Amino acid sequence: MVKILSCSQVKRIEETASESGISYLRLMENAGSACAKVIRNRFDKTDLRNVTVICGKGKNGGDGFVIARKLNDNGYKVNVILAMGKPSADTACEMFARLGDSGVEAELFDKSNKNQLSRISDCDILVDCIFGTGFTGLPDERTAEIFELINQSRAYVISVDVPSGLCADSSEINGPAVKADLTVAAIACKYALVYYPSAEYAGEVKVVSIGIPESIINEFSGGFTLNENEIKTFLPKRKENTSKGDYGTLLVIAGSYEMPGAALMSCASAVECGVGLVKSAFPDKAYPVMMNSCPEKVLIPLETNKNGGISSVSLRRIESELKKCSAVLIGCGLGCDSDAFNIVKFVLENAQTPVILDADGINLMKDSIDIIKASPAEIILTPHPGEAARLLKTSPSEVQSDRIAAAKALYDLTGAVVVLKGSRTVVTDDAVNFYINMTGSSAMATGGSGDVLAGMAASFAAQDIKPVKAAILAVYLHGLAGDKVSAAYSKAGTTPQKIINELAKTISSLEN
Repeated sequence: MVKILSCSQVKRIEETASESGISYLRLMENAGSACAKVIRNRFDKTDLRNVTVICGKGKNGGDGFVIARKLNDNGYKVNVILAMGKPSADTACEMFARLGDSGVEAELFDKSNKNQLSRISDCDILVDCIFGTGFTGLPDERTAEIFELINQSRAYVISVDVPSGLCADSSEINGPAVKADLTVAAIACKYALVYYPSAEYAGEVKVVSIGIPESIINEFSGGFTLNENEIKTFLPKRKENTSKGDYGTLLVIAGSYEMPGAALMSCASAVECGVGLVKSAFPDKAYPVMMNSCPEKVLIPLETNKNGGISSVSLRRIESELKKCSAVLIGCGLGCDSDAFNIVKFVLENAQTPVILDADGINLMKDSIDIIKASPAEIILTPHPGEAARLLKTSPSEVQSDRIAAAKALYDLTGAVVVLKGSRTVVTDDAVNFYINMTGSSAMATGGSGDVLAGMAASFAAQDIKPVKAAILAVYLHGLAGDKVSAAYSKAGTTPQKIINELAKTISSLEN
């Protein structure tokens, strides 16, 4: 698990570590050493040895002095440039003195010094230690000029903690900033490294330990990501002496005359994720289309209303099917008329198994949140930013400006497991801990991707996986399959159907 914490949380962690006997100077030495090790692991076996470290006046600059000293000790040719004058922080002053003792010289930034400009533009590796997490506001003209020189350099750019010019706790870009190829973050990942557009400046992100006990770090909740090995533990295990009845029955109430594809894609993705049986309840006038794909599903044609959706006269049949299933997916392509509202309301009030509420199902409940909160079933809510905004009575841009806060507000409002879809999907079931998914890309920004995800989450929930784990597993695998399709075809050519076709191989890659 990789934690994602705010600057204030990281500061408190460092304070706690200091109180426990690990000095701030030791933490700085550990941080710089860890960053230098990352650089050495990447470049020791290459002929890239010419390094320029650009340091600020604060603690980030102190980390840079340690990095420069460690690389110099290991045979790298190191130049240090002081972007804003000599260091002011006590620990940074000590590390600056140690740097001098090692024989590495540091020079003040001088834009008229052509040799210095060449050391920035033509070095192999450029390490940005100007601000880190301590930056807010806008850079002054001189600092912005340094950022521009770094970004124009031919070097491989490595930022320590956060690319200089970014606010660590925000995804917004307020002005010029360093664009890194790699960001090495100490203790935990920072929110600016996760969310776009600021994440575009971070490049690859690597989190390093600086010797603070996990027991201290684990006292702080926030965001986290899971790696492949951790996700593997969420996958359902299969025994040999079993039948389809051992892997759950999923009832999918979805589709309409105009949007049958949503039902087809959600059913197909559910099948690919291993549920024992999928039952598809849909308006009978869509029957010819519903026969065309996913032959594994059981068809439950229901009476069609005048709008091409399921008529609420079918509630008795739906009630019967609710008693036989181990999870329900409702909403994909369902439509938003009064019959659809009555059906969603009935399911939420009567289901005794997990309910995945998606798409039109969410929109229908925007003025009836109390029905979601009062449901006897465990609910997985899967809104995109527009649907989330409707529930929260705000705008999509407001949701996107702070996705963690939006996910928390949705949980507080509904009590459901929240899956806030989009770039870096957020999942929470307690508004305290937030899983942030790092798989997937803009290749998946196409109609039908959400239907695929909903079917996956419902499939895992039907297999008796705890709803929050079902959601996390689905989100991770959905993005990973999308990445594989994008790599094999193109971002523009990544379609929901191709993602469905990739799911079995994606799951197999984790099982093996």
